[in-house]
Amino acid sequence: MTRRERLAMATVALLALLATVTSLGHDFTFDDIYVVRNNARVHALTGLWKLFGQTYWPPQLGGDGYRPLVMTLFSVQWVLGNGAPWVFHLGNILMAVATAAAVYWCARAILPEAGAWAAGALFAVHPVHVEVTGNVVGQSELLVALCLALAVGHYVRSRRAGMIGLRDAVIVLVLFALGLLAKEHAIVLPALLVAAEFTVIDDRSWRGSPRVARQARLFGLSLALVAVVYLYVRSLVQTNLTGFVPFPVFVFLKMNALDRAALMMTEIPRVAQLLVFPTRLSADYSPAEVHIPQGFEALELPGIIICLGVVALAFALRRRSPVASFGLWWVVLSYLPVSNLLVAAGFIVAERTLFTPTIGVVLVAGAAFEWLRSHHTVRLRQLATAALGLLLVLGTARSIDRQRVWKNNDILFDQLVKDQPNGYRAHFLRGRQVGSHTELRQTEMEYKRAIRLFPYDVSMTLVIASDYHRAGLCAPAVALLRWSYAVLEYTQDGRYQYVDCLAKLGRWQESREAALDGLRWVDARQSRGLRRQVASADSALGRRQWPRPVYRPAVGIVPVVSQNP
Repeated sequence: MTRRERLAMATVALLALLATVTSLGHDFTFDDIYVVRNNARVHALTGLWKLFGQTYWPPQLGGDGYRPLVMTLFSVQWVLGNGAPWVFHLGNILMAVATAAAVYWCARAILPEAGAWAAGALFAVHPVHVEVTGNVVGQSELLVALCLALAVGHYVRSRRAGMIGLRDAVIVLVLFALGLLAKEHAIVLPALLVAAEFTVIDDRSWRGSPRVARQARLFGLSLALVAVVYLYVRSLVQTNLTGFVPFPVFVFLKMNALDRAALMMTEIPRVAQLLVFPTRLSADYSPAEVHIPQGFEALELPGIIICLGVVALAFALRRRSPVASFGLWWVVLSYLPVSNLLVAAGFIVAERTLFTPTIGVVLVAGAAFEWLRSHHTVRLRQLATAALGLLLVLGTARSIDRQRVWKNNDILFDQLVKDQPNGYRAHFLRGRQVGSHTELRQTEMEYKRAIRLFPYDVSMTLVIASDYHRAGLCAPAVALLRWSYAVLEYTQDGRYQYVDCLAKLGRWQESREAALDGLRWVDARQSRGLRRQVASADSALGRRQWPRPVYRPAVGIVPVVSQNP
C-alpha cells in the first residue's frame, strides 16, 4: 500500500470516527438489555467454550440465532469494564472505524484511488448505519461486514494476480468461518465471490487449464465444507435452522411465502430509500405504518419494478461498468437472506440488516464518481466532487444527530413514536418503557393505541394483559386474554392470570372452565396452580370437595411409596 493509499484510508477512518464517537456515552438500549445487560451467560470469562453450544438469545426469550463469536466478545468487554456500557460502545466505534477502512481497502482492489476513497468515505458516514454503531448488539453486523469486505478484497487481489494460492485460500476461509460465527448472514460470501468472478475479475483462463480448474474446484469445495460444518453445528444448538423467530405479523396472520413477498414488494421502495438517501430513519417498522396487502395491489408495482430493474441493470452493466454491476449484485445477494423472500425473518424491515448491503451501494457510487471524473469535462468533475463533499457533510451531520436517539431507552422510544406514529410496536414499546417508571396512565394510553392499530400480535396482547393483571385491572386483562386465546388457542402464557382475574371478578364458573381448558396446554409446573384454581372455583360454586385420601400405615410398617399426591 502506497503512502497516498494509507493517507486515504486514514481519512476514511477519521470520517467513521466522527460519525460514531458521540455514541461513547450511550447506555444499553433496546435488545442490549436482554442480550448483554441481563444475560448472565456473557458476564464472565469462565466457560467461554460453552458459548459455542448456546443460542445467541437466551432460551427464555426464544433462543434465536447462533453467534458465539459475538457472545465471546461481549464476555470480554463485560469483564474488562465490569459491565460498563462505554466499553461496549468503544468496541462499536473501533469496529466501525475498522470496517470503513476495510471497505476502502476492498474498493481499492477494483476501483482507482478516487473512486475507492469515495466509496469508503460514503460508507463511513452513511446514516442508516447508526442503528448498528449506536446499539451494542450491532457488533454482529459490524463483524460480518468487516469479514466480508476483507475476504472479498483479498480474494479479488489474489485472483487478479493469478489463481488463488493455498495461503490466500486459508485467509479467505478463516474470514468466512469468523463471519459465520458472528452472524448467519455471512453465508452469502461464496455467492459474492462468484459475482466477483463474473464482473470485476472475469478471468476464464482456468477453463483451459486442468490444474487451475482443479484448484478452483478445491477452493469451492472448501467454502462449501465450511458452510456445511457451520450449519451442522448450528443445527445441534437450535432447531430453527434459519436462525429467526418469525415476526409476529407473519405468524398470527398466517402469512405464507407469497403473502410475505407481496408485503415486501410494498416495502422495497422504503428499503431503496434507506440505502440510497436515508432521510427518515426508525428503530422499528410495523403495521399500520407498514401496509399489509390483501392479494395483489397496485402498491406492489414499484417494489416489483425496482427488484427487476436492479437485477436487469446488474446484467446490463457487466461489460460497461463491472464494478457497478458487482456493487448491484452485492446489494441483491447480501439483502436476500433478510428480505423475507426466502424465509420469514424476525422483522419486516430493519435498518441494522442494511449495513452490509450498503457496501454494494457505495461501490456503485464509487464507480459512478470515477466515471464522471474520467469521461467528462472539468466543470462536471468539479460538480461531482462538490456533490460528494456535500453528501459527506450531510451524512456526517445526520449520523451525529441520529446517534443521540440511541442514548437510552427513554429517548429511543419517545423518538420511535415520532418516527412511526402509526406503528403499533412503537406505541407498545413506549408503553412498556413508561410503565417501568410507573406512569400507568401514559402506559395504558400507549397500549390502547397499539391494540387499536394492530390487535393480532398475541405476544404483545399477552404482555399487556400481564401488566393489567399486576396492576389489579382484571376486566381489561380478561378481555385481552380471551382475545389472545381466540387468535392462538394453544399458547401457555397468561393462563393462570386469566383464571385468577375471572375469579377476582366473581365469575367462578368461567374461571373453572378456563382453568380446565388451560390444563390442556400448560406444563406440569403451571398445572398445579390451575388445579388449585379449579378447587377454589368448586368451593365458591358450592360443589362438593372430595378430600384426598391420606394413607397411614400400621405401626412398624414403612410404606414403599407415599400415597400423598
